[in-house]
Amino acid sequence: MLKLQSAPFVWIAFSVTSFISSNALAQSQVGPVLQRAAVVEDYTLPDHTGLKPPVFYEPWDLMNGIRRAEFGADLLSPRTFLPLFDPRPMESQIDMSKVDNPFGFTPLNPIFQGPLEVPLRPIRALEHVLYEQCSTMSNIYYTLVMQSLSRTLPGEGNFAGVGRLDANFLTVLAKTPGLGTSAVQILFRQHNVFGQPSDWTPGGASGSYFFMDSLQNANNSTLNIVSFQQGLLDDRVVLSVGKMHPNQFFMLNFYANDESRQFLNGSFDGNSVFQPAQGTYSPGFVAQIIPCDDIYVNAAIFDLADYPGNSFQNINAGLYWAGVEVGWTPNWLGTFSRYNVTFGTTNAGNQSYSGYGDVTGIKQTNSMIGFLGQQQIGDWLGVFAEYGLGESTGAVAQQELSVGVSIVRPFGRPDDDFGIAFAWTKPNNNYGNEIPGSEPQSASVLETFYRLQLTNSLQLSPDLQVSFDPASGDGSPVVALGLRLKMQF
Repeated sequence: MLKLQSAPFVWIAFSVTSFISSNALAQSQVGPVLQRAAVVEDYTLPDHTGLKPPVFYEPWDLMNGIRRAEFGADLLSPRTFLPLFDPRPMESQIDMSKVDNPFGFTPLNPIFQGPLEVPLRPIRALEHVLYEQCSTMSNIYYTLVMQSLSRTLPGEGNFAGVGRLDANFLTVLAKTPGLGTSAVQILFRQHNVFGQPSDWTPGGASGSYFFMDSLQNANNSTLNIVSFQQGLLDDRVVLSVGKMHPNQFFMLNFYANDESRQFLNGSFDGNSVFQPAQGTYSPGFVAQIIPCDDIYVNAAIFDLADYPGNSFQNINAGLYWAGVEVGWTPNWLGTFSRYNVTFGTTNAGNQSYSGYGDVTGIKQTNSMIGFLGQQQIGDWLGVFAEYGLGESTGAVAQQELSVGVSIVRPFGRPDDDFGIAFAWTKPNNNYGNEIPGSEPQSASVLETFYRLQLTNSLQLSPDLQVSFDPASGDGSPVVALGLRLKMQF
């Protein structure tokens, strides 16, 4: 039997958080259920900014083929935004007595009424003013994850907390007839590790192959996204340039794309075969095209020598990742359907790139292909499956397969979520403690979570991960018990 050295922390955390009333992002489920925001009715933004919950603002079966393709491409094409430079009344329309819910979200179905909803009205009123007068959508939230490991390597701690503050802003500059939307995006993050050194990670401490807490970043404060977009042909073509995340546009899993509210393990958010592109924010250029109904094409090139903690310092290193994704968004079952194939190539193999900004100067070309299918069944069940195949000299993995299920209305609660997923990975050559040139041992992981909507602005998610066949240690499975608290300001 596995013995959890710090298991009591879970019960303590549950007891403490039951008395807490603060703010967490109240995001709804994936599905055809119509839940329009009171102010922002048709707002979409690439997921990694944290500004786009996977909510259908119109029923899937009532969308036309172009709208479905736009949603599948994660295309930013807000229709109800009043552009920044359009005339507008200068007086605020905010009624402080009515701003109780997190900005941009409809009333939810919480268990408790949070006493901090009223004190936070000034912040939320300011968000309304930014939207009305400055055409700026803002979203600020804090996520805390506590994890305890069943075993660790010698000298490593088995318990830590990781906190992350996200501050997201999008400003719609103009909407030009015949062209499309001009917009600027900014994402700032601040990370902290509690109880362990700042470079501590649950995967590194236990010897697990898997990144068991995608919330964590080695850099304390980072400007992750600074980008500009311009639409063409009435937003049938959208061009973006700046510092972005490749996973916004490639192998994006709507059921597992947000570690602050869905799965924590990095193998479900993107695909490890596409690393390091799937694990960084870096300068790049992206073209998103909607050629016809239910079809989208995303193409991009990114600089891989730069990372969240810097901006453009290492462009001259010459490391790149380029990719093309073709997606299909049919109206199957009258609910969300998205299927894509993704091709990528990079000169950053495992001999030239070993982490954020760690460039050896050795370039090694590698190519990869990935498949991802996502299907909503009814208004309560979502399923996904993805597979990636790359070369043995790639940066992280040769193959990775993951499957998962999301129950978006557990116990009839529309704002809760239950997820369970399994991933199998074959690492690249020369990974972990393998003999150089030998065939590496495969690894697998199982994760499940339940997200509970405690108040309108507080979410609590117990999380369990089991990592099998870790790369280091005594070979026994690693169990990680986690508890996540998300607070929306």
